[in-house]
Amino acid sequence: MHWKISEQLLRKLFCRNQLTMCLRKSLQFILVSIVLFSCWKFPNNNNNGGGGYNSDRKVWGYVPIYGPDSAAKKILYEAGARNVVMPGNIYAFQNYIFQVELGLGIHVIDNSNPSAASRIGFITVRGCSQVSIKNSKLYTNSYDDLVVLDFTDLNNLHEYSRLRGIFSEYKYGSPIAQPPSAGYYTCPRYDSLVVGWTKDSIYQYRSCLK
Repeated sequence: MHWKISEQLLRKLFCRNQLTMCLRKSLQFILVSIVLFSCWKFPNNNNNGGGGYNSDRKVWGYVPIYGPDSAAKKILYEAGARNVVMPGNIYAFQNYIFQVELGLGIHVIDNSNPSAASRIGFITVRGCSQVSIKNSKLYTNSYDDLVVLDFTDLNNLHEYSRLRGIFSEYKYGSPIAQPPSAGYYTCPRYDSLVVGWTKDSIYQYRSCLK
């Protein structure tokens, strides 16, 4: 009988200890939750200028200009110097130096007098990122196309051949797919080619940031 009573007492004590431990753990969990909840920062949707999130807020940023493939990939040569804004790689050939203007085209530099080299023209090749020369032909990319140009006569520069779509990563990811300087910009679509950028007021929460 004494053994049975002792067993019952042990069970009661065990259950009581278990209950005490459960209550202690629950209390610890509640305290930790309160601390974490008090540290959590919620977005402020009020339009009170307090610096919180505001879906209606507009900022001054870049907006992409789109063009059809035929216009975007058209190649032109214009005599005269242009400012270098986003310089790319350089290739020297005979009395010329060709320097990439990332996403826009190629500067033509007269290097017949190296001590007084001067920019004399610009080849518009939108979407370009590289330039090379082989067998007196200039190789570059126009977005996702490999383009070969005949520049024997600069004033009559023309497209010699074109392999379409071999640089698939550059179709919508060429250097011109991002604005020329840092800041907010409208994220470009992936169904049209970007041919340039303009400044305008845009919604901040919909925009990308460079």
